[in-house]
Amino acid sequence: MRIAGTYCRPEADEDAYDDLKTLARRGDRQEMADFKIDLRKAIVDPSELPEWELYREVQFDDGSTEKFLRRLWRDLYPDEPVPEQR
Repeated sequence: MRIAGTYCRPEADEDAYDDLKTLARRGDRQEMADFKIDLRKAIVDPSELPEWELYREVQFDDGSTEKFLRRLWRDLYPDEPVPEQR
């Protein structure tokens, strides 16, 4: 979730989230392929994330970690269904 903390935190540049979307759609970087795998795992089982760690980094206002992760997936991979939780 380091990538989310880098591109989604409040202190990030205004265009950082758009940059993340571009990186995610290019798919030519192993780091982004690994991020997608980790994001999928976090959506399927959010209990695997250390409690509040993501919120501290990103300070999302979605209401819950699960909602933030699902929104992030939809924003980054709009042509793919959001993974289902267990």
